[in-house]
Amino acid sequence: MYMEQITERIGLNNGIAPQTLNNGFLNSDYVDLSKFKRALFILTIGANAGSVQYYLQEDSVTNFANSTNGVAGSFSNSGGNNVSRTGLTAASKIYTIEVRADQLSAGKRYVRLNVKENNVGNATLAVVGYGDDADSKKGSANNGTAVTNQDVVN
Repeated sequence: MYMEQITERIGLNNGIAPQTLNNGFLNSDYVDLSKFKRALFILTIGANAGSVQYYLQEDSVTNFANSTNGVAGSFSNSGGNNVSRTGLTAASKIYTIEVRADQLSAGKRYVRLNVKENNVGNATLAVVGYGDDADSKKGSANNGTAVTNQDVVN
């Protein structure tokens, strides 16, 4: 028998609403890994005439003032492997990237996904991000402001 609802376990961030990106950058909202044990970002690419790249970023402040577009975080507690992907040109694909709180560099607690289209071609995309395994239940108490409703069948 299930004892915990998914909405008790996770918190959804504001992500990136579905839109067309052409020769620019977009950022998801952050996941605060002082409140969750893991973060997962899901990038969905629809119609694509461009070249999409993504970078997982970490920072100590919510406005990511210490981060630069097009540069992944160092994630020094993980060796910084698998923190970016470039040259995504196929349409109708889904990419995920996951990080644990203990993989962040010292002093960092926020993570986000930085997405770029750099081929001056239209790429339709969206990002959903969430924190998983909330330290304090309900995880949904840490949802982004764009999350307006979460129905649970009972």
